[in-house]
Amino acid sequence: QPIIFVKFYFLPEENLSETEQLEDSIFGYTPSEELDRPEEMPPIENILTVIVTTSPIKSNPSTELLERVFDTFRRGGHSFAYKCRKVIVCDGCRQRDEKTTKKHTNFKQAMRNGIVNDDQFENYTQFKHNLTKLCESAPEDSVFWNTRVEELDTRHGYGFALRHALRECVSTPYVIVIQHDRTFMRPTPIEATLRAMWHNRQVKYVGMSMRSNLLYRDHFGSKYGRSYMEAMKTCIMRPPELQVDGTVYGPEGATLDNMDYGGQPRLRQNLEALVETYRASMCHADHQKWLASNPTIPSGKAQLSLTPTFFWYDNVHICETAHYRDFVFHPPYKMVVRGGFVEDKLSPVIKKAVERMGLVQGHARFGCYLLDDHSGMFFTGHLDGGSYLTKDK
Repeated sequence: QPIIFVKFYFLPEENLSETEQLEDSIFGYTPSEELDRPEEMPPIENILTVIVTTSPIKSNPSTELLERVFDTFRRGGHSFAYKCRKVIVCDGCRQRDEKTTKKHTNFKQAMRNGIVNDDQFENYTQFKHNLTKLCESAPEDSVFWNTRVEELDTRHGYGFALRHALRECVSTPYVIVIQHDRTFMRPTPIEATLRAMWHNRQVKYVGMSMRSNLLYRDHFGSKYGRSYMEAMKTCIMRPPELQVDGTVYGPEGATLDNMDYGGQPRLRQNLEALVETYRASMCHADHQKWLASNPTIPSGKAQLSLTPTFFWYDNVHICETAHYRDFVFHPPYKMVVRGGFVEDKLSPVIKKAVERMGLVQGHARFGCYLLDDHSGMFFTGHLDGGSYLTKDK
């Protein structure tokens, strides 16, 4: 009679983290509830850290670009602009040498990849010196007050530079991540958004809308069809914490007057046309239908909504710190790579989770949403740091 040997392999459970034990049956990571979290949200400056990422650009050694960006923080509210702790992460770079590949012969593309020539290296070094001096000498009534400059010795790329800041510089439960050329274009309800996240733990990430994703819901419906669209609608959230001043936000607010269009009449005309486009959208129609069936919104208030997104935008966003550190940057998942952007690697993972688990459950693992006040206007803009030049250049 033949003899069959069967050998069993196993890993001792005590050597596995909780996340790794569940990885085969549950894709993703769900942070445990904080038992000591108070019902009332603490002051915003106690729970939110501002992370600004920067790297070598043409306008160095001038700090003008960051000064313009920080100046728009006032549109996020007084506490956000003047009280919240800020961290500016200066990514490292490497100087050109004989090992520089052909694909980096283009100076602009090379700089985007952290490769600089001798002059650019000196300019970036001087920029970091100027920035540190600006922050250290800032008075309490400056948006640069309570700002720390974190310099990285080597090139990390946006994703890993952000990971470094989260691990080494942040002690608050939430962060708002802002790239060095992203601005607030109009009043933005940072505190109200935080309060909605505080009371709705399933919301892990809230992106501030930009022009390209203002009609995200319509784009999603045209790409994936009616059945997915109906499932998506069940994930839309309209928490009471996002019932805000109707004279500032919403269809009846002074949105266009508050918009920063640089005094350019043609740009204002383009924005007016964008509002009309939005009012003809599925997103606007659905919200109006919801308002008609929910007449309990207080007078003078505008109801903002959180639209689920299946793309993780690196644009200005608020995120739960633990979600970033313990899930997005969880080493076994390898969802972000050195030198790359978070959105490039993480967004396909979100799509994969939806395919495996269904739209509702797959999205819940990531908890990412876009903020919309249904005015037809976006919250953030882009100065294009790669091409930005000061007047003297």
